[in-house]
Amino acid sequence: MEPRQIFLDLAVALASGLLVGMQRERTHSDLAGVRTFPLIAVFGAICAVLARAVVGFPSEVSAVGLPGVVIIAGGLVAIAIVVLTGNLVRAPHKAKDAEPHGLTTEIAILVIFSCGVLIGLRLYAPGVAVAAATAVLLHLKTSLHRFTKSLSDNDVRAVMQFAVIALIIFPVIPNQAMGPYNAINPYKLWLMVVLVTGISLCGYVALRVFGSKAGTYLAALLGGLVSSTATTVSMSRLVKSKGASASSGAPAIAIANSVMLTRVMVLAFAAAQANARMILIALGAMLVASVVGAGVGALLSHGSAENDEAMAAANQKNPTELKSALFFAALFAVVQVLVIAGKDLLGRTGLFAIAGLSGLTDMDAITLSTASMAKSGEVDGATAAIAIVIAALVNTLVKLAIAGSLGGAALAKRLGAILLVPLVTGAVAVVFLLAV
Repeated sequence: MEPRQIFLDLAVALASGLLVGMQRERTHSDLAGVRTFPLIAVFGAICAVLARAVVGFPSEVSAVGLPGVVIIAGGLVAIAIVVLTGNLVRAPHKAKDAEPHGLTTEIAILVIFSCGVLIGLRLYAPGVAVAAATAVLLHLKTSLHRFTKSLSDNDVRAVMQFAVIALIIFPVIPNQAMGPYNAINPYKLWLMVVLVTGISLCGYVALRVFGSKAGTYLAALLGGLVSSTATTVSMSRLVKSKGASASSGAPAIAIANSVMLTRVMVLAFAAAQANARMILIALGAMLVASVVGAGVGALLSHGSAENDEAMAAANQKNPTELKSALFFAALFAVVQVLVIAGKDLLGRTGLFAIAGLSGLTDMDAITLSTASMAKSGEVDGATAAIAIVIAALVNTLVKLAIAGSLGGAALAKRLGAILLVPLVTGAVAVVFLLAV
């Protein structure tokens, strides 16, 4: 290896350690600061360079062999001894009434040493990324503490339940087709559960954190991530029973519907990937029309935000409950079988009919099922796009019906005027795709 390359490794390690060192210096850490952390990172890089040198600088990281592993492990032990010695030396000089400090700096030292090793092994991207992430994490201490304290027990439970869904159940799910028409793959089915609950969790936590301070429209946007239908129900009830303005309630529901369309596009792309082009174009046209309608409605609205807190408090159901996840898994499995059976027995007409029925209750299941079929080539992109747009049209009409039945004629009239353009746009897209 050329000396120039070694100097580059050491320089990158030095810069990476400096990021954390500057942060620790600002916290007045008495163990390591702006000079020590860069030196620790450089020491890690030197250990890695020596590890590669003893075996002739192999191109593969895995080829450093046992001697190289011993050198790196020895460096880690040396760092641990230095940290321990530093704490022991400082212990007698600490004030008796001083608050006990945590192990953050000590752990950061070990992490930065490891980053130096990664950089010395020519793994620049992970080494620098972990060092930068460590600096950011240390810097956000106050914000993270404030964020954590703002979460309720239910919020923490939601995160833990998502961890069970994504990290414990998902890895052990069998990956093989089974059931009628071989339509059910438990692994892919649960992957969709993880995707949907993950998106819902983001909206749920955001709504909980910003809820009481959010305006009506922001609350509708966050609520739409969890469930646009539930948000429509909540807003309609506020208009009917708590005096919220229909002129502000209608744009709020339209915003939630726009978020639903965005969510469906994300799910369709995740499931169909390269074959999602027609789906994204058709839904994108509806989304643009919906956003424009909601924006115009909001600008024309003279309603106040006197019910913001009530709106923000709506839709607080935990989206990661195992019961909810299992219900969605069952719903997705049923829709998957019905979609394939309908396509097999009745052709495109059967698929479109099932898509319309699915749109009465849920958009996620039919979107993921149809988009997956588009990816596998079971249906073409235009057919998948028509089915999902039909479901979106039905789902939008359901929201209009909910607004009329729960919120009254004034809300339904305003919402109908806003949603008319996206509904017409979707219908035109269906006619156009049928003609393709």
